[in-house]
Amino acid sequence: RKVQFFGDFFVCGTKSRFVPHFLHLPQLHLVQRRAFAFRQRTLLDVNKDVAELHTDRRNSSHKKHAMMARLNHMARLFLWITLPVVVIAAKEAHGKILDFKETSFSNWEQNVTYISSTGYHARGMAPMYDITNRVLDLFIGSDAIPEGYIIVSDRSVALGPKVQNHEYGDLAKHYWGILLVVSLAAIIVVLTPIVGFCFCCCRCAGACGGRSQPFDKKHDTCRRVFLGLFLICTGTGIVFGVVVAFVTNSYMQQGVENATTSAREAVDDTRLFLKTTSGEINHLLVRNYNELSHHLHQMLNETATVTMTRLDEASNATSLTQLNNFVQTLPQVKINLERLKELTNDLRTNASQLNDGLRGVKRELLHSLSNCAAAACREVEEQYQIGTLDANGYDYNQLPDVTNTIENVNMLITGKLMTSLADGQQVIEGVKKSINDVIGENIPRVSLAINEAGLAMKDVSNEVTKTIDRISDLSGNYTYKYLDMSDDYIREYSVYRYYAGLAISSVLLLILLCVSMGLLCGICGKRPDGYGDDCCNKGAGGRFLMMAVAVIFLTLSLLTLAALIQFLVGLVAHRAVCVSLKNPSDDQIFNHVDRLIDLNTVMYPASSNVRGKSGKVRQYQRETTPFRISQVIEACHGNKAAYEVMQLRNFRDIGEIREYPETYNIDGLLNDLIKSIEIESNLEILSSEARGEIQKLAASELNEFPAHKFEQYLSDDITQINLTELALKLEETANRIPNSPNMNEIRDSLKNQALHLRTYQTSLVTPMTNGKNEILSLALDLDKTLHFNSDSFEEAINKFLAETDKAQEFINQNGTEFVRQVISELTTGFRNEITSYLELVITTMENKVGRCGPLSNVYNSTLVAICNRVVDPFNGFWAGVGWCVLIFIPTIILCVKLSGLYQKSDPYPGPLVESGPKHKRRNKKYERRRNSRDPRDYYDDSNSPGGSRDNRYSDMAPNFNRSDGNNNGLVPSSPSNIFYITAGHSPTAPAVPEKTPQSPGGRYERKQTPKSLRRPYRSQFF
Repeated sequence: RKVQFFGDFFVCGTKSRFVPHFLHLPQLHLVQRRAFAFRQRTLLDVNKDVAELHTDRRNSSHKKHAMMARLNHMARLFLWITLPVVVIAAKEAHGKILDFKETSFSNWEQNVTYISSTGYHARGMAPMYDITNRVLDLFIGSDAIPEGYIIVSDRSVALGPKVQNHEYGDLAKHYWGILLVVSLAAIIVVLTPIVGFCFCCCRCAGACGGRSQPFDKKHDTCRRVFLGLFLICTGTGIVFGVVVAFVTNSYMQQGVENATTSAREAVDDTRLFLKTTSGEINHLLVRNYNELSHHLHQMLNETATVTMTRLDEASNATSLTQLNNFVQTLPQVKINLERLKELTNDLRTNASQLNDGLRGVKRELLHSLSNCAAAACREVEEQYQIGTLDANGYDYNQLPDVTNTIENVNMLITGKLMTSLADGQQVIEGVKKSINDVIGENIPRVSLAINEAGLAMKDVSNEVTKTIDRISDLSGNYTYKYLDMSDDYIREYSVYRYYAGLAISSVLLLILLCVSMGLLCGICGKRPDGYGDDCCNKGAGGRFLMMAVAVIFLTLSLLTLAALIQFLVGLVAHRAVCVSLKNPSDDQIFNHVDRLIDLNTVMYPASSNVRGKSGKVRQYQRETTPFRISQVIEACHGNKAAYEVMQLRNFRDIGEIREYPETYNIDGLLNDLIKSIEIESNLEILSSEARGEIQKLAASELNEFPAHKFEQYLSDDITQINLTELALKLEETANRIPNSPNMNEIRDSLKNQALHLRTYQTSLVTPMTNGKNEILSLALDLDKTLHFNSDSFEEAINKFLAETDKAQEFINQNGTEFVRQVISELTTGFRNEITSYLELVITTMENKVGRCGPLSNVYNSTLVAICNRVVDPFNGFWAGVGWCVLIFIPTIILCVKLSGLYQKSDPYPGPLVESGPKHKRRNKKYERRRNSRDPRDYYDDSNSPGGSRDNRYSDMAPNFNRSDGNNNGLVPSSPSNIFYITAGHSPTAPAVPEKTPQSPGGRYERKQTPKSLRRPYRSQFF
């Protein structure tokens, strides 16, 4: 039973002295459900214990006491645990009185289109650019300058200790690759003219391939094949270099010409971004604050109204207002009652007249229809039951008479009731007026503080936007001037660079053409012939090759020097510009630039004290952190807000606006408003006289207004038969009666009665119906007005009295505290709105306003315009030229070798010339003398031409004579014979000479050919 009691206590919410009045809240439902579950579990435990009692009777008494103790302990524990939870929940539910509507801020919406593009197509040169950049990175390394040679501090550059101590070993080790390239290039530049001059002299002297024997040696064919193959490979390499040179020179010119266009697009996008950011800041700090200010002023203007409304609701002072409103409507109630009396009297009169008329009509109709023998007459009499025409069943004399009620209301109106209630209402209005006056005195000061804070926010917006505009001018107005100058210089001078590159490329192409033509003629052409040679024979190929050698010797130094200069310039541009700008945070050069330049000095120069619109003096110069260029780039790539990117906190810390409520004394004014609220504690809303008048009202005739009787007696229809319908039926019946002398009177009687029925319907039934409906409406309205949603008028009036007493008690005891609480919640909501806006401003400024993605795109597009479209083709050009320079060195050797092989006119004569003994060693003096003579004056046996030479000249039919004149005009048959040509003689076959002591080594005796009869001598440089 105890469990049942405590469970029901919390489940049903039974009132007791332990439970406060605010426990009857929706928040208690969860607690009640938990209590119900607890009770059910406990009852199950009790049932289980009872079952155990039945099974074990011997221990029943002990178990019973234990069970009761357990139940008492559990119930007591449940009370101590649950009650505080319920109290806390109820207090939290009653904690807040007002529910505020947050300020609705408009969003910044503007579609912005940026034109900078990072799109780039290398057009087939991407692998070349990548290889070139890798080579440059290999030369320069990760650090451009070794440590200890340069010291960069804030705004100053100084030489390092290693320079002062002349320690350049680390510098040489770091740049050994570049030094090696410069040394090799210098060697080539210096030695090429010297080697070319020496080679020219050597060729002119007949050496170095200047003179060649007319026939091949044993392995010359193989040499021609392999040397030609090697020269084809080098020529292919030259083709690559030439293509690279022409293409990169053209691409570089396009990049240079479009560089200023890309720069203008970048500047335009930058200024557009800054303008957009400025507009966004102005929207946030000015327009959004105006929206907040409008909402705050609206809250201030509604403070008194909201306070009074909440006070009325809390104190139930509205009951007095409702009662007063009802009393004020008593004159209208009197008018309605008088109208109700009038309508009731009219209804009775009309009902009496209608009864009289219907009785006469019934009498005439019964007489006429009884004398009528037609079937239509009997049909009408049976269908409409004419005999009951006047039997309507209503008795309007039973309707209530409201005369006494009207007199009673009249007495209340003329009495002191209305003035008494007006006095009580005036007391309530006086309390409201005093509160309204206090609030009205403080609102203008709060509004003024809000306006001053708004001016301060506008000053902040103006300062930040001016700074951004200054940055925009710095990046725009000055830049355009220099871009125009750059356009002039590019139009005037870039063409010379282009033509210089085109000339270098043309030289390479000329060399390539010479090599190509030399290979083409040397591989596909015939052997050279002194008499009627083809234009593209092997000899022409040799001359093309020597022309290529000559051009190489003449231009190699210039090409090497140009490639070296471009290599050094491209290396510096690649490392100092492209690599540094692509990775500024981890780059040594950019770190030096960061330490050298502080953007605070450029973007936020020190300003003097400036007085803003709000009239307050601000000091702009503050302790700032260094502002580096790399920070801007990294922040932009991270798409951070402009406040973070441009380090605007160094100029204006946006977090300072958190102090505005205190700076402009908004919090102090709101606290003063709360403290100024004071309500009298001895108010008397209703006097004893007013209370007596109200009690008289409760006991008046209005308490017994019989609205239900009106509804009871007026719910039926006035007539049971529709008179208009019956009149139409009578006219129809009259028309159907046959024409006869005795039926005419009946026909006229029916028509007359139909006319009477129409008249009664129009003049009596219709007004009675309208009056009845109006009576019902008035009765229902009066009943609703008098009951006030209560069972009776007296109960409603007594309820109003009780609520008025409670309102008076509440205002006297808790009025001041309650109004202060309401004002406190208003001011708290006021502060929360301001704080929320300030936090919105700070968060939006730091994280959302002016996200730097567009500037990152501008930065990347500028890198593409500079590095990908200018620097990469520039480096590709010197790479192509340098590649050709390196290939030219083996090309010279191959061309000289192949040129000598291509000049030979006769093939290898065969193995017969190798049968004789080998030459003995001759002394140096003989060799010098032999080399100084014409090699055609004597021939060794092993080098004499074969029979193919005879066939070659057989078509010319020459005369061959032995040197001794004894050849008998025969063609030589032995390959070891020597001939000379004489005009008018046939060749003579000499006898084979025998070895003599005068001719050791198997040499033949020979005579020197006269110079006038020798073959044309071919000794030339090309």
